[in-house]
Amino acid sequence: MRVPDPQTALSHRFTMSRRSLLRTSAVVGAGAAMATSPYGRAALASMAAQKSSGIAIFSSAVDIPNIDPAVGHDGSIAMAQKHLYDTLYRHQGNPPELVPWLAKDHSVNDDATEWTFNLDERATFADGSPVTAEAVVYSLQRVLEINRGIAWMFADIVDADGITAPDEHTVKFVLNKPYAPFLHATAWLFILNPAIVDENEKDGDRGQEWLTNNAAGSGPFTISRWEPGNLYQFDANPDYWRGWESDYLEGFVYQVSEESSTKRLALQQGDIQLAEWLSPQDRQLLSQVEGVVVPQEPSITTYTIKLNSKVGPTSDVHVRRALSYAFDYEAMLQVMSGFATRIAGPLPLSITGAVQEPAYETNLDKAREELAKSEEWADGFDIEFVYVAGLDEERQTGQILLDQLRELNINVKITPMEWANAVALFEDPETSPAMFPIYSGSDFPDPDNYLWQSFHSSSAGTWTGADHYVNPDIDKLLEDGRSNPNEDERIAIYDEAQTILIDEAVELYLFASIEGMVHRDSVQGYQYCPVMGSDVSFYTISLSE
Repeated sequence: MRVPDPQTALSHRFTMSRRSLLRTSAVVGAGAAMATSPYGRAALASMAAQKSSGIAIFSSAVDIPNIDPAVGHDGSIAMAQKHLYDTLYRHQGNPPELVPWLAKDHSVNDDATEWTFNLDERATFADGSPVTAEAVVYSLQRVLEINRGIAWMFADIVDADGITAPDEHTVKFVLNKPYAPFLHATAWLFILNPAIVDENEKDGDRGQEWLTNNAAGSGPFTISRWEPGNLYQFDANPDYWRGWESDYLEGFVYQVSEESSTKRLALQQGDIQLAEWLSPQDRQLLSQVEGVVVPQEPSITTYTIKLNSKVGPTSDVHVRRALSYAFDYEAMLQVMSGFATRIAGPLPLSITGAVQEPAYETNLDKAREELAKSEEWADGFDIEFVYVAGLDEERQTGQILLDQLRELNINVKITPMEWANAVALFEDPETSPAMFPIYSGSDFPDPDNYLWQSFHSSSAGTWTGADHYVNPDIDKLLEDGRSNPNEDERIAIYDEAQTILIDEAVELYLFASIEGMVHRDSVQGYQYCPVMGSDVSFYTISLSE
């Protein structure tokens, strides 16, 4: 899902609002409060007439806490970033393919350590100034300096002086070592307008405060409204350098609404055009509704339960194995109502090199045997399962644990929590939940994306590394895997790493989701892409009458 950099949430001043903007029949919370906002009645009229004005309403359970390209990194943030900024290459389609975007093409040397990109001379930022090679250099150097968000893709791979601009439209990267997924990583290097950032720098923060809720990009949309925890409006830039199709949106509104049933009713009634984080049951109901499209695309998003490996019962490998044997995997698939497929380890089955056969099946006798090997916890214990409020399948995941683990004299407390608040707990193992379910959206379709973020020691304490797992053997394998350009050798390395991770039951490996943005049939041009933040591209869609 989600994929926030943990520090994003720590610096975030707001949490997700429980307000539903669909309490009235008007679009996007029309009413006195909105009519008296700084945007006034003109904004209301514009959004209420979305069919004729070409403004799409999109509803999500997840807020957008920080869109700074060097800081924020999760599903909702990435979706916003990809409409405000451009990157050298971009993922499109399913399976996802890399297509040139700011770059016209690239070349690479034989050992994959020198990469040269030729920029599209047409590219301009929103203020009309040209996108130059120096802007690319500036953007990556800023990522490396701040060292948050997407920095894990580049840190130790390329130094600040390893990226240069031989001329205005040529960028050269000299890597410290080969990095097999490097081209994929360029799809996450959002290019900033250095002049705009510098104008808004405060106390040497490299523009971080301003870029939390403002943009300095060259993308197809600009920000016109920003109400954290409530709604966000993005307007099309009519002068976008790549141009537009004959039919395109004037803009879109991103609306925060936690309750799945609220979004389902809004889709049924046509008050909104697109929605995500609908429960499997609501997706099933909507598939029977005329005028609503429910895609069923195989994804590369995994759903696992992070287990705190440093504190409490889950710090014991035998307890983690007991939980792995006790979990009812079939019940979980039933909860998902056909919108999920079982995974056998940390990788979705469609990723090359993924383990295909589960090592753990539901077996309470084996669970008891493992628990008995744990001297401290053998007689049972109390444990907390924390989940994201509003996501019913996560609540039901906790219920499955409660029902199964009582057979082992393990008492489960189920606690709902807003996502941003939960992420703030992950940095410290002492505050990290013992069990927390996570949808891990993919930055790119490669084992490095899943395994490095979750299990390399440098990721411990991030939301993807909420297990706080540290293993020098795993570190070495993952370092070898990402720097080895030989595909067969990489598969062997990742196979060894998965064997260790599964044996140590670092997480409960549950399923890969069946996805696709649920939308009204008035939405034209929608194409699913499983890469995080790419499920819907408002650049390519339009609304029919």
